[in-house]
Amino acid sequence: MNDTASSYSSILTAVSYQLNIYFGSFLLVAGNFGCMGNIILFRSPTLRKRAYSIYLLWEAASNFLYFNFVLMSRVLQYGFEIPIFTRYDVLCKLRGFLTDWSNQVSFSIFAFAAIDRLLSTQRANSK
Repeated sequence: MNDTASSYSSILTAVSYQLNIYFGSFLLVAGNFGCMGNIILFRSPTLRKRAYSIYLLWEAASNFLYFNFVLMSRVLQYGFEIPIFTRYDVLCKLRGFLTDWSNQVSFSIFAFAAIDRLLSTQRANSK
Protein backbone atom coordinates (compact mmCIF):
# COMPACT_ATOMS: atom_id res chain seq x y z
CA MET A 1 0.00 0.00 0.00
CA ASN A 2 2.78 2.40 0.86
CA ASP A 3 4.67 1.67 -2.36
CA THR A 4 1.64 2.39 -4.53
CA ALA A 5 0.91 5.62 -2.67
CA SER A 6 4.48 6.82 -3.11
CA SER A 7 4.49 5.82 -6.78
CA TYR A 8 1.24 7.73 -7.36
CA SER A 9 2.72 10.70 -5.56
CA SER A 10 5.86 10.65 -7.69
CA ILE A 11 3.79 10.28 -10.88
CA LEU A 12 1.60 13.25 -9.95
CA THR A 13 4.67 15.33 -9.13
CA ALA A 14 6.23 14.49 -12.49
CA VAL A 15 2.98 15.28 -14.30
CA SER A 16 2.76 18.70 -12.65
CA TYR A 17 6.30 19.55 -13.75
CA GLN A 18 5.64 18.39 -17.29
CA LEU A 19 2.36 20.29 -17.40
CA ASN A 20 4.10 23.47 -16.26
CA ILE A 21 6.74 23.05 -18.93
CA TYR A 22 4.63 22.13 -21.94
CA PHE A 23 1.38 23.98 -21.27
CA GLY A 24 3.20 27.04 -19.93
CA SER A 25 5.50 27.10 -22.95
CA PHE A 26 2.51 26.76 -25.28
CA LEU A 27 0.75 29.67 -23.56
CA LEU A 28 3.92 31.73 -23.72
CA VAL A 29 4.40 31.20 -27.46
CA ALA A 30 0.71 31.58 -28.35
CA GLY A 31 0.38 34.67 -26.14
CA ASN A 32 3.43 36.29 -27.70
CA PHE A 33 2.11 35.65 -31.21
CA GLY A 34 -1.27 37.09 -30.24
CA CYS A 35 0.22 40.16 -28.59
CA MET A 36 2.59 40.83 -31.47
CA GLY A 37 -0.28 40.45 -33.93
CA ASN A 38 -2.37 42.93 -31.96
CA ILE A 39 0.52 45.39 -31.74
CA ILE A 40 1.11 45.19 -35.49
CA LEU A 41 -2.61 45.51 -36.23
CA PHE A 42 -3.28 48.48 -33.97
CA ARG A 43 -0.18 50.34 -35.17
CA SER A 44 -1.47 50.34 -38.75
CA PRO A 45 -2.05 53.82 -40.21
CA THR A 46 -5.80 53.33 -40.64
CA LEU A 47 -6.38 52.31 -37.02
CA ARG A 48 -3.79 54.57 -35.43
CA LYS A 49 -6.08 57.58 -35.78
CA ARG A 50 -8.84 56.06 -33.66
CA ALA A 51 -8.85 56.39 -29.89
CA TYR A 52 -9.85 52.81 -29.16
CA SER A 53 -6.88 51.47 -31.13
CA ILE A 54 -4.52 53.38 -28.86
CA TYR A 55 -6.20 51.76 -25.86
CA LEU A 56 -5.99 48.30 -27.38
CA LEU A 57 -2.37 48.84 -28.44
CA TRP A 58 -1.38 49.55 -24.85
CA GLU A 59 -3.45 46.62 -23.65
CA ALA A 60 -1.47 44.36 -25.98
CA ALA A 61 1.78 45.84 -24.66
CA SER A 62 0.67 45.16 -21.08
CA ASN A 63 -0.23 41.57 -21.95
CA PHE A 64 3.11 41.15 -23.74
CA LEU A 65 4.89 42.22 -20.56
CA TYR A 66 2.79 39.79 -18.55
CA PHE A 67 3.53 36.85 -20.82
CA ASN A 68 7.23 37.52 -21.10
CA PHE A 69 7.99 38.13 -17.46
CA VAL A 70 5.35 36.56 -15.27
CA LEU A 71 4.56 33.44 -17.27
CA MET A 72 8.17 32.81 -18.29
CA SER A 73 9.32 33.09 -14.69
CA ARG A 74 6.61 30.62 -13.65
CA VAL A 75 7.74 28.11 -16.27
CA LEU A 76 11.36 28.49 -15.19
CA GLN A 77 10.57 28.28 -11.48
CA TYR A 78 7.99 25.49 -11.39
CA GLY A 79 8.70 23.58 -14.59
CA PHE A 80 12.47 23.56 -14.85
CA GLU A 81 13.06 24.09 -11.11
CA ILE A 82 15.39 27.05 -11.58
CA PRO A 83 15.31 28.94 -8.25
CA ILE A 84 15.34 32.49 -9.59
CA PHE A 85 13.08 33.92 -6.88
CA THR A 86 14.91 32.42 -3.94
CA ARG A 87 18.18 33.93 -5.15
CA TYR A 88 16.99 37.35 -6.26
CA ASP A 89 14.60 39.09 -3.91
CA VAL A 90 14.04 41.99 -6.32
CA LEU A 91 12.74 39.64 -9.02
CA CYS A 92 10.32 38.09 -6.56
CA LYS A 93 8.88 41.47 -5.63
CA LEU A 94 8.85 42.62 -9.26
CA ARG A 95 6.96 39.51 -10.31
CA GLY A 96 4.34 40.07 -7.64
CA PHE A 97 3.94 43.69 -8.69
CA LEU A 98 3.79 42.94 -12.42
CA THR A 99 1.26 40.17 -11.90
CA ASP A 100 -1.23 42.54 -10.30
CA TRP A 101 -0.31 45.65 -12.28
CA SER A 102 -0.44 44.17 -15.77
CA ASN A 103 -3.76 42.43 -15.11
CA GLN A 104 -5.33 45.61 -13.73
CA VAL A 105 -3.96 47.75 -16.55
CA SER A 106 -5.12 45.29 -19.18
CA PHE A 107 -8.67 45.07 -17.83
CA SER A 108 -8.90 48.84 -17.26
CA ILE A 109 -7.69 49.71 -20.74
CA PHE A 110 -10.10 47.23 -22.30
CA ALA A 111 -12.92 48.83 -20.31
CA PHE A 112 -11.83 52.30 -21.52
CA ALA A 113 -11.88 51.06 -25.13
CA ALA A 114 -15.36 49.60 -24.65
CA ILE A 115 -16.62 52.83 -23.07
CA ASP A 116 -15.05 54.82 -25.92
CA ARG A 117 -16.86 52.72 -28.51
CA LEU A 118 -20.12 52.96 -26.59
CA LEU A 119 -19.94 56.73 -26.27
CA SER A 120 -18.97 57.21 -29.90
CA THR A 121 -22.01 55.24 -31.06
CA GLN A 122 -24.25 57.25 -28.72
CA ARG A 123 -22.92 60.49 -30.18
CA ALA A 124 -23.47 59.24 -33.73
CA ASN A 125 -27.08 58.30 -32.93
CA SER A 126 -27.92 61.68 -31.37
CA LYS A 127 -27.05 63.70 -34.51
